[in-house]
Amino acid sequence: MPSQFHLEIITPTQVYDEGQVDYVRAPGVDGLFGVMAGHTPAIMAMEIGEIKVVKGSQEKSYACARGFAEITKEGVQLLVESAELKTNIDLERAQEAYERAKNDLAKRQGEMLDEEQAVRALKRSMNRIRIAKK
Repeated sequence: MPSQFHLEIITPTQVYDEGQVDYVRAPGVDGLFGVMAGHTPAIMAMEIGEIKVVKGSQEKSYACARGFAEITKEGVQLLVESAELKTNIDLERAQEAYERAKNDLAKRQGEMLDEEQAVRALKRSMNRIRIAKK
C-alpha cells in the first residue's frame, strides 16, 4: 500500500498542487479530520481553519475558508473559498481586516444576513492572524 497520496488545494483563483504528501489535517464542520494514504473515499464539509500538510519532515500550514474535501483512492482535493500559505500571510493586513470586521459586526447587530457575513469575515481574519503568529 502506498504511503503517500496526491494533494491539491483549490480556490476560485488558485490551485496549490502539493504533489505527493504523507498526511493532511483540515478543519471539518464537525471538527478536525486527518487523511493518510489509503483513507476511505469521502466528501466532507470544511470550516474556517488551518490546513496542515506533512511531507516527510516538512510541514506547511494554510489559512482556509469554508469548502469541501473530496477524498478518493487517487488523492485529496480541498475545494475552498480561499487558502493562504502561512508564509504569505501579511500580518498587518490581517489585523486591519480583523478591525474592519469587528467594526462591521458592531454595525450589523440584528441584521441577520449581514451579521452572518460579518461574523464569517471576523472568523477568517482571526484565523489568518492565529496561523501567521504560529
